[in-house]
Amino acid sequence: MSTYVIGDVQGCFAELQALLSKVRFRRRRDQLWFVGDLINRGPESLATLRFVKGLGDAAVTVLGNHDLHFLAIALGGHAPRPADTLDALLNAEDCRELAQWLRRQPLLHCAKGLVMAHAGVPHIWRLKQAKRRAAEVEAALRGDACHPFLSRIYGDEPRRWSKSLAGVERLRVIVNYFTRMRFVGAAGELQLSRKGSAVDAPPGYSPWFAYPPRIKRPILFGHWAALNGVRGERAIGVDTGCVWGGKLTAYRLEDGKHISVPSAAARQLKPV
Repeated sequence: MSTYVIGDVQGCFAELQALLSKVRFRRRRDQLWFVGDLINRGPESLATLRFVKGLGDAAVTVLGNHDLHFLAIALGGHAPRPADTLDALLNAEDCRELAQWLRRQPLLHCAKGLVMAHAGVPHIWRLKQAKRRAAEVEAALRGDACHPFLSRIYGDEPRRWSKSLAGVERLRVIVNYFTRMRFVGAAGELQLSRKGSAVDAPPGYSPWFAYPPRIKRPILFGHWAALNGVRGERAIGVDTGCVWGGKLTAYRLEDGKHISVPSAAARQLKPV
């Protein structure tokens, strides 16, 4: 039995199938962990979401920013953006069923001595705190308040966690840490406009995994294609930019091996 942690698929269904063939994935024997962003920007979001949902207990996925963006459109009343490739999914007869399944997926997954979140976990939180924060958002997504929350999910404020935050602002900053974070300040201030590689940090900020961790377990994450995967004691990145013409990568937990397949075609898109 093997467990494969798979980087941002973003609708690259053909590459996902090629990767699973390469590792000889068997549903009854192996398990897949997806770091989020299953959909959007790539060509086959509908097929990807149907496939992962259909895996049942053989797959675990955490929510990424593109997954939440789809939910904000499907359940929160937002309009698609020009760069989205969600039309087939939004027009599918099972769109609502897929949205209902997706909104029940977690922000944080903890198992086998590891932690998985789409963008990572900020250094300001211990594991128990991270679990509680994730549970708050998960409850909002799964409950009757789903529509009001998703209708106001977008925004860069607040930029820093505080226990005094309440309502949508509290939930939004939690979402931004788990799904959009790259650079943070020493006190946990989010810098959400800067992308690029780890060396492109603006003054006063560093990659979130550069700070002394309060969580002692390794953290698996995606989201940051410009890193092209990163491995260290603190963090293991598996986003290698398939949708941007890079690779789709799986990290096998049992031996720490990275296995990749190339993107079917380079796409002239700007990473988000």
